[in-house]
Order: sequence, then C-alpha cells, then structure tokens
Amino acid sequence: MLEDIKTRSQKAAKKRIIVWAIVIVVLMLAPLLAPLQYLIGPKDLTDEKNLDYKKYEGKYVEFEVKYVFGSYMEKISKNTKTGSRRTTGYGYVVYNYNDNSCFAAYLPASQKSTMNNLIDQAENIYFYGIEGTKSVKVKGTLKKLSGTELRFYNETIEELEEIIPGITDAAVVYYVDSESVNRIPTVFVWIIYAVCVFGLIQIVISAVRLSTGSAQKQIDKFISAHPGSTEGEIDSDMRAASKVTDSLWAGHHYTVWLEGVKIKILDNTKLVWAYYYRVTGRQNISQVLTFDLDKKKVPINISKESGEKLLAVYLQTQPQMVVGYKSEIEKQYKKDFAGFLNIAYNPWKNGDYAQAGSSMDGGYGTDSYGSGNYGSGSSVVELVDAGNDKLEVIKVVREITGLGLSEAKDLVDSAPSIIKNGVTETEAQNIKAQLETAGASVSIR
Repeated sequence: MLEDIKTRSQKAAKKRIIVWAIVIVVLMLAPLLAPLQYLIGPKDLTDEKNLDYKKYEGKYVEFEVKYVFGSYMEKISKNTKTGSRRTTGYGYVVYNYNDNSCFAAYLPASQKSTMNNLIDQAENIYFYGIEGTKSVKVKGTLKKLSGTELRFYNETIEELEEIIPGITDAAVVYYVDSESVNRIPTVFVWIIYAVCVFGLIQIVISAVRLSTGSAQKQIDKFISAHPGSTEGEIDSDMRAASKVTDSLWAGHHYTVWLEGVKIKILDNTKLVWAYYYRVTGRQNISQVLTFDLDKKKVPINISKESGEKLLAVYLQTQPQMVVGYKSEIEKQYKKDFAGFLNIAYNPWKNGDYAQAGSSMDGGYGTDSYGSGNYGSGSSVVELVDAGNDKLEVIKVVREITGLGLSEAKDLVDSAPSIIKNGVTETEAQNIKAQLETAGASVSIR
C-alpha cells in the first residue's frame, strides 16, 4: 500500500510539471503573443519614413519623441465611494519628425512633467529655431482613434492649424497606448509573468521531488520522528485501513493521505480530538482538524461527506478521541487540557455521539451533540436527500436520534449526513424504512 501511495506521489509530481508547463505556454501565447512580445520588446518605428500606420495597428511599437504639440485629452477616474477624482493620464499630439507626420500618444499622468518639457521644446524650435536635445521613448499598442477621443483629437488639430499651418494634412488618426501590449493591458502582462514564475517554481520543486525520492524521504522523516514506527507496520495498517477517499486511508494506528505531491501521516494513537471545520464565503475551507497529545493541530483538506466518513472511522477505532465540536470543549481544551482528556463523549464510554457539525461563515461548528446516534453494530445510516416533505423527515430524525428540533433540522438541511452509526444491520434497515416512508432517500454502508 505504501508503494502505491509513493507511486501516486510521483504521478502527482509529473502531472504538476505537465500542467504548469501547459499553463505557462498558454499564458505566454496569450492573445497576439503579448507576454512574449513584451519580453522581446517593441518594434522601433522612429527612423521609418513614409510610415504606413495601418500596417502596425494592434502591434507593440516604439517612437522616440522629441516634439509634442500639446495635450488633447485628460483622463480622469472617480472614486465611487469617496467621490474624489484624479487624473490618470493624458493624450498628446506628437510630432514624428522623421516621417513628418503627427499622431497621438496616451501616457500616464506620471509622465506629465516630461511631456510638458517636450511641449516647450516644440515651441522653441518652431518660434525661435532652437533645436531641442531632450527626448522620450513612447511605447505601447498602436491603435486607431475613435469616438470621443477622435473628436477631441480632431478639435485640437484644427486649433493647432491656426498656429502650425499644414498640421491637419500631417495628422493621422492613430495613437500609441502606453498602457497595453498588443491590446493586452500591461498590468495583465505582469500578472501573467507572476503566474508563470510561480509555475516555474512549482515545476522545479516537483522535478526535485521526482529526482530525489521525496516520497520516501517523507515516510522516513515520519518514522524518524516516531520511534517504534516502521514502514512495514504502516504498510500493514494501511492494508487493513478504511479507504475514506482515493487518496486517504484511516487505520487503527495511522492516517495516511496524499496532499498534492506530499505524503502525510498521522499517528492515530496520539490523536485526542477531531472535528469537521468549514468556512464559506470569500475563503472556502473544508477540513477535518485533528489535535494530538502535544496539542499540535493538523488539518486534513477533505469534503464534508468524506470528512464525516473519516470521523466515523475515528469513532469506531479510536476510543481515546473526542470527535465533534462544542464551544465548551474548545474552552476546556485551551484552559484545562488534563480535564479535556477525561471528557467521555465517546460511544465506547457512554454511548453518546459527538455530532460532527459543519461551521458556517468561519465558525467552528454547530454546538450540538446527539444522544444515542451510535450503537454496538457496524452499519452506518446516511440521509442522502430529504425529499419533498422535509418536515416529516425532521420529525422522524428526532424520533430516531433524540435530537432537538433545531439540531434535527440542521442534520436534515446538511444532507447528505449521517443519521446513525455503529448500528446493527437490522436496526439500520428499520431506520431506513422509517425515513423512506417519510419520503427521504437513505443509504446504508
């Protein structure tokens, strides 16, 4: 069994390498190859004469700009919460001196001072014949002006015609958008790079795990930290263990599972507490939290249904454990650990079952404990679906479990959920019949 999970770990590492390699290739070959183009650099059009702007529309280009004839547009963003406004960028009329043409360029507000210097430089050469020495490289996607921006640009060109005769004939309706690469916003390009770097790191880590026998090292590390444990003992326990999921086994002595490419092992004999924990909302978490004699918490990422199966196995095989959550138990765990270890919420001690409730919006769990949910058999009765008459099902669940109305309703609402565990086959069939008569769907395992 351990060899099987080692093989799974290696396969998971190979799969991670392949998946991230595909992701990186796809991202780098994003629309119009923007990320690759950004790495290669823009096409420098500064020295081109008789420039065909249409030919480079949608391309990542660059111009060395020395003369700017003014601003034709100011872009403002408004904070909807505070109502405050700020300028994010400006559109400029730029003179392409090598091609003797004019085009537009949109630059962020941070470039305002530099562009104003080039406006002054343009005035000096036009009115006083003083050649300028300053320049700035403008790069971005070459796009065609349209809508309001085109109107503002044309109005500005008409005004400049009175001062600079002939500029109307020299003007073209294209602009360089400095905030995009091949039509992809530059910020998205940087996000793509960040994801690719993360992916490369994952590929390197996975490759190292494959080449260094990391799976075996993880098992050896556990054995080294747990004197008395051997690989043969773990393997033997796994063979007799309950298979909770395709990658998690819970035995009498060990819980073994695969988390990504890592092999995780818990010494069940040292576990003292376990319960299901769920957070919904922005951050979705579904885990079984385990605690050992050293008060070490180890989370197991698992679905709610599988989590209930795991807790059921612990109830049947680990009489030393508290299974389920209640706020009073958490307080005692934190303030009186010795007293916590004497809590008798275990079916082998008093026949009670600590209902493994699921938390809502960041809580730890429902403060509910059913009485008599567990018996001396080995069958599990699970409510799969409440059906159409939920009220009747809740009524039957209350009769079977002895739960209060609120607790029984929570149990039914959270279906699929375990109604009874550790009952005989005869009892299980009887419970199933009662629930099905009420219209519910029920399974026995």
